[in-house]
Amino acid sequence: MMANTLPSVAAGDSGLTRYMEEIRRFPMLEPDQEYMLAKRYQEHDDRDAAHQLVTSHLRLVAKIAMGYRGYGLPVGEVISEGNVGLMQAVKKF
Repeated sequence: MMANTLPSVAAGDSGLTRYMEEIRRFPMLEPDQEYMLAKRYQEHDDRDAAHQLVTSHLRLVAKIAMGYRGYGLPVGEVISEGNVGLMQAVKKF
């Protein structure tokens, strides 16, 4: 059964550090696993499959967000917006 929420980014560097540690516990998926999960979500509206797809890509979102440091936006907010985009992408996939 999936958790109801994703890890959240708390304000400040210690919150970001804790978030990065939390997202490392989610496994990365092989391409065939991604395909099967996407198919399960698409054909059966399997929310657990969608959750696994999202959580397996949280590190990618964080890595991309780190590239926007120094642009005047809090990194935590960039990560949060990236996570929303990731969830929307899974839904539309």
